[in-house]
Amino acid sequence: MAVVDVKRAESVKMGNGELDRMMGGLPIPSMNLIEGENDTGKSVFCQDVIIGALKSDLSVRYVTTEMTTTSTLSQLESFGFDALPYFIKGKFKITAFHSKGIDWDENITSNYLAVMSNYIKKKGDADVIIFDSVTYIATHSSQNDLLNFLSELRNFVDQRRRVILVTLHPFAFDTNLLIRIRSMCDGHFVFKVKTLPSNETARSVEILKLRGAMKATNNMATFKVEPNMGIRILPFTAVKA
Repeated sequence: MAVVDVKRAESVKMGNGELDRMMGGLPIPSMNLIEGENDTGKSVFCQDVIIGALKSDLSVRYVTTEMTTTSTLSQLESFGFDALPYFIKGKFKITAFHSKGIDWDENITSNYLAVMSNYIKKKGDADVIIFDSVTYIATHSSQNDLLNFLSELRNFVDQRRRVILVTLHPFAFDTNLLIRIRSMCDGHFVFKVKTLPSNETARSVEILKLRGAMKATNNMATFKVEPNMGIRILPFTAVKA
């Protein structure tokens, strides 16, 4: 397997060849916003990025508020990818953050965001860093604290040539704050659940912005999540009305 030099590589390839053909990978460096409601495919997309990055010998830090280390490894295995060897070697590191049972307030959240920012800069660095998701923390933080945290990530991306993905649920943010968050990012992906003409349920992803992309943006794809595969892009004939 050819080793990717992140200092020279132009993009992080996806684990799914169909997604790669659609978007040409995630540009290096870039900060990307993954937006969508519950169960729209945000985490599956992030896990596809993990697979592509690890296959290219890039290091990955996955910060999750919704899964454990074991469940993350198990889900990747269910998509036909054994991430355990990468985890053992330290190429794939998982930071599982459990938010239940904590009496959150602005002060606690502010301290957490500051600690997490310093941790990523000093010990939690990786070629690809994923925050899945920031919604729960953001709903208990001040807008200034959240924007400062994201601004520091933005600077980190540019200084270290990293790829960062941040997932969130848009219902938890007011419109003006969302606009400011989106403006910080190079990539903006929106995930939705949709009903096909056959009355089956599927998911869709729309690429609203992807600065530095190898291919044209403003693409939309409809997909299903399947065992031993993960994301399967559906043909246009299956989704058109």
